[in-house]
Formats: sequence, C-alpha cells, structure tokens
Amino acid sequence: MSIIRPGTRSRIEEILRDYPNLDKYISERYKELRHPYRESDENIGGGKSSKISKPQEQMIITIEADKRLTMLEREKKAIDKCLIMASDDTKTIISELYFRKHPYYKIDGLILNGMVHCSRAQAFRLKHEFLSNLASELGLFDPY
Repeated sequence: MSIIRPGTRSRIEEILRDYPNLDKYISERYKELRHPYRESDENIGGGKSSKISKPQEQMIITIEADKRLTMLEREKKAIDKCLIMASDDTKTIISELYFRKHPYYKIDGLILNGMVHCSRAQAFRLKHEFLSNLASELGLFDPY
C-alpha cells in the first residue's frame, strides 16, 4: 500500500468534500461559458476582429478549452469510478466522512453502530485504499 503525503491527502479529502456539489459547479460553469459577461462596446466603426465569426463554433471551442470545467469533470469521473469499484463498507465510510455536510459519525462510530461490518483496522485500510485509488485516478502521485 502506498503512502500518501499529508498535503496530497488534504487535497484529495477536499475534492471528496466537494463531490456532492460537483454537478452544480459543472452546471454553473457551463452557464458562465454559454452566457459570458459582455462589456458594452462604445467604439463606433473600428477594425476587424480576430474572433471566429460563427458564435456556435466559438462557444464549442471555449467550452472544450476551459481548464476549470475540464478539471471539475475529471474529478467527478474519477470519484465515480472509484465509488463503483469500492465495497459497500468503503462507500459507507467515504460517504459518512466526506459527503455529509456535518458528519454524524467517525470510523469508530460507524463500527459501533453496525453501519460497517469490519474491524477498526480494516475500516482504516478501506479508507486509505480508496484515497490511494482516487489519488492514482487523479494523477496525484507521490514520489515515494
């Protein structure tokens, strides 16, 4: 099992906490790109523009080239893939610890209340394995 640096772990946990809102962020970004703010042009006459004259093509190019949108979609796809591959206990651990706005339980509480059916050590291994898989999917590799 690989070791994850604390900074990388924090970044992965931050991405997981944002997961419930990713669809909203993606939708908002699409809206921002489709309906950009346009300053009024008071220049009468003027020269030739270097922009593509077809607005639909320009919008498609803008959406395809947007780094923020690409990153949000990549994060969502990576988390979805890791969740599909995860066991039920892992899904319960991850959803309780990261997807809830105010988590009610920690790992010990999940075990004591019978929400996960494994030992404490196994629960921590499942959590670490999920974080490692997500780091791998996102390309957040540690050098050791």
